[in-house]
Amino acid sequence: MIGAGLGGSGVLPALGTVLQAAPSPSDGEEFNSVTVSPGLPGFLATFVLAVVVVLLLIDMTRRVRRVQARARVEERQAQLEREEAEAEAAEREQAGLEDDERERAEGADALPGGESADSAEPTDPAGPSDPSASSDDDAPEDDERR
Repeated sequence: MIGAGLGGSGVLPALGTVLQAAPSPSDGEEFNSVTVSPGLPGFLATFVLAVVVVLLLIDMTRRVRRVQARARVEERQAQLEREEAEAEAAEREQAGLEDDERERAEGADALPGGESADSAEPTDPAGPSDPSASSDDDAPEDDERR
């Protein structure tokens, strides 16, 4: 029987004598705050780590702000382009409406014989009676009538 020599009562005293014979890690000194603390190297390592973390946070904040500013600029640019496109579309639509009104007016001025009212001789020999009508020479430079 192999396990007969290691009875329950013989194992614990043998283990106790082995543990007592091993030297203690503290070499007989008691643990106190000086022997257990990391000391100056541990403080310096922790301080350097804290400084690095703070610098990384500052750098990250700066980069995030830069990205957000670029996004705002691109958004404003896109909005201005949309507004310009809408203004051009409105101008084209307005010009198209004016052309339609002009065509309708020309169609209404036509005489039944196919002649337009402009080709007929005026009944008033003095010319147009509207004194507020100005000639093209009096028009401002940016006027579209030229």
